[in-house]
Amino acid sequence: MPFRNTHLSHVEKSHTSSFQRPCSCPNMSRFGIYLNTDGSVRLEDGFATTGGIVHDHSGQWILGYNRFLGSCSVFEAELWGILDGLSILIDRGYKEVQIRTNSIEMASAIHEITLDRQTTALIRRICQLLSQI
Repeated sequence: MPFRNTHLSHVEKSHTSSFQRPCSCPNMSRFGIYLNTDGSVRLEDGFATTGGIVHDHSGQWILGYNRFLGSCSVFEAELWGILDGLSILIDRGYKEVQIRTNSIEMASAIHEITLDRQTTALIRRICQLLSQI
């Protein structure tokens, strides 16, 4: 499938701490734009949020975004963060994006995608957006 070979390299699995300086990321000259995303769920009530930042190859901040999601899983919150970020970047005309996340499960889900009935709508939509860049 052409999608797999062309676009899955844009998703990076990484172990990150809760604080990381954007300019310390390796291989910054490889891509022009970096999308760092994260999702979280508050244990007390299950309310979820997601957000992200976009920066250039030198670590210069371009934009940030966030969203309250209501009640969902951490996995879904992570996916919403990527979906929202990709939507914003495509709307602004960006064509080369490297996605960075601290969720290995989410990155694996996108890397190992098979577009069948069991794939969540969020993952299918992310794949559609990735095919546009």
